[in-house]
Amino acid sequence: MSKKILSFLVLTQLSVFANRIMPEVSKDMKTRNSSSMAVANERRSYLDVATFGYDAEIEGIDDLDSSDFDINGAFANRWLSVEFGYSENASFGETEPILTEVGYRREATLLLGFRPIDMFSFGLGYRNLENDSNLGNKKNFNRYEVEASTTFNYERIVFAGAYKYVKPRSDQHGYYSDITFGTGYLDEVLSFEAGISFKTKSLELSRGDRMEVFIGGTRRFHNMEFDTDLEYEYGDGGYERGDYNRYDFSFDFEYLITKFIYLTPGFRIQKIELNNAEVSSQLLSFDFGYREDGLDVTFGFEKLISGDIIISGNSNDIDLFKFTVDAGYAF
Repeated sequence: MSKKILSFLVLTQLSVFANRIMPEVSKDMKTRNSSSMAVANERRSYLDVATFGYDAEIEGIDDLDSSDFDINGAFANRWLSVEFGYSENASFGETEPILTEVGYRREATLLLGFRPIDMFSFGLGYRNLENDSNLGNKKNFNRYEVEASTTFNYERIVFAGAYKYVKPRSDQHGYYSDITFGTGYLDEVLSFEAGISFKTKSLELSRGDRMEVFIGGTRRFHNMEFDTDLEYEYGDGGYERGDYNRYDFSFDFEYLITKFIYLTPGFRIQKIELNNAEVSSQLLSFDFGYREDGLDVTFGFEKLISGDIIISGNSNDIDLFKFTVDAGYAF
């Protein structure tokens, strides 16, 4: 049961905000960035509150429920950008007639950007993820990330680089480094970025070298917007002889049907392979929102149309439904 739940939570907890090089430019004005490189050139000021709920069934487990509460925001002026986020997650697994408290997660993020001159900007980032797990021997531990970055801005083109120190578990020795290089383009209707990340091995963590490539962008029209992101990571599994592969592709399309009301269908494909385990999913999403004078309220639904957890050759089907209520205000 523990391995199935942990594998499933890997998918539900993957980031859905992908901007690393270029700042977020979506019309909703409340989507988060994921790196200090993007925040270094950010100009938004907003506040956002959201709640998420997952209802899932995994073969061999009757039910798995997970809920999130998030608050995040940003402030920017000519020289400084600040983006923050805080979230709490609670998960419960049920195998009749026993209800198991899977655990809690709390995450705090702070990203800073400094612009002393137009051509150069600098960023700093900090993330603390606290895990309180009741599965097996896994108890309380924290994950820490500290990032420093710089960007070079030439007209509408950006070249950026970042170094991130990552300590995955506070209860274990060892850390690894994440070094990223990328470029991007930004104008009034188009944002594009592409880059590569190198993640070092750690003997203490039994983790091998890994490399990731990513590409993404946003294209805006009068009453439409297209967003897409692609990530592929591969390398040494590290725990035993084997490989690590992760693939994540997402696409959504926003259509403004009236002056204030919009619809956003989308889909996402995810797959993770590590040694003798594999988790994969294909999801469809649909958002319904209202936007006026800086206020943006979204009701979202996400349905898993195909999903599997494979451990040691044994396949287990997944079923998932997610709902979201999100309200933000841009200043």
